[in-house]
This record gives sequence, structure tokens and C-alpha cells, in this order.
Amino acid sequence: MKTLVMSFVIAATGLFNNAFAGNATQRFAYNTETDSTGTEMQYIYKVSADGQYLRHHLQYRSTYDGQCRLLTKEILRWDAVSAKYCPAYALHYAYDGDAVTVECALWSRQDQAYTDVREKAVYAADALGLTYQAYEYDAKADAWCLTGEHEVDAALLAER
Repeated sequence: MKTLVMSFVIAATGLFNNAFAGNATQRFAYNTETDSTGTEMQYIYKVSADGQYLRHHLQYRSTYDGQCRLLTKEILRWDAVSAKYCPAYALHYAYDGDAVTVECALWSRQDQAYTDVREKAVYAADALGLTYQAYEYDAKADAWCLTGEHEVDAALLAER
């Protein structure tokens, strides 16, 4: 059941990142590194139209817990003026039994941290399938507002 939840979360995260990355029809090149702390860094480069040059685009920094579960995926965008990657937003993952909560936090220049949490999604698995709930934060009401909900009826093969 946890594998089903994680597969769905990874697929949803990929779609979410593609939406923020821009035009998916462009060609990209990838390079992945892992440092001594176990943090995985993936560099995404745009390939020029003639295919001869790579241009800086994004950097993903992923951290994992002791069970190899994704905890944070930080997305940094290339800033040509400063010639470095600058924080854009981060996805924070929290695990609670058969549920996974993913929060999207924007970078706050004032706080120098990912403190601007505006959206979250909750994926929960049960014997009948998978439930997805999307929330947006309403600062005026200081509360999370449900913006979408979907339930997939897909009984697990192991239980049939």
C-alpha cells in the first residue's frame, strides 16, 4: 500500500514540477550528483536549438530520511545576473501511516527561508483505493481551504 502511495506521489510531483519548469517540449539535459550527506542534486540544462550548447536552467536538491523516503525537494532557478542558482520553492513531504502530505513553500527573501506555504496535497491509501485532497492557504481566514478532492477506486491486487 505504501508503494502505491509513493508511486502516486512521485508521479504527481513530476507533473507539478513540469508545470513550474515551463514548456515541456523543449529539450533538456540532466546531471545528478550525491554529496557526502546523502543529498541528491540534479542539474537541468536547456539544450540550444542546434543541440550544441547547454544553458543553466534548474537545480533540484532532494533529501531523504533513514527509510529512503523523500523529505524535501528544493527547486532552484538559474539567475543569469548573479550567475548562480537561487531558491524558488520547495516541496516538503510528511508521512503518517498510509498518508503522505506534500506542502509547497515559496522562498521568502525577507526570511531567507521557505516560509511562504500556500498549497498542500494529501494522498491517503486505504483498502478501496487512493484519496487525493488539495488545499490552498487562506491568509485572511488563517485556514486551509479544500480546493479539490478525488478518490480512485482501485483495490490492491494483494487483497483480491
